[in-house]
Amino acid sequence: MSGKESQHKLVKVFSGNLWQAQIIQGLLEANHIVSILEDDTLSAVTSPYATLGGEVLVLVDIRDRDSAVRLIKTNSLSSVPYN
Repeated sequence: MSGKESQHKLVKVFSGNLWQAQIIQGLLEANHIVSILEDDTLSAVTSPYATLGGEVLVLVDIRDRDSAVRLIKTNSLSSVPYN
């Protein structure tokens, strides 16, 4: 793996249900941190019911991890599970 590839590693900053993950993602986007949601099942792509009760991860670039975690904690979302 080259140096450029290692710089773009995605890391988890949150795991929870879909609505919690979307709130976290909105907070991050409002603060110019790009994130993606990852469902724990591949069927999420084809089934609208796949995320009911399933775990959803919020992933950010490793370079944004500390800022993302700090935002989550300081915006009264610290009781929401992450890491």
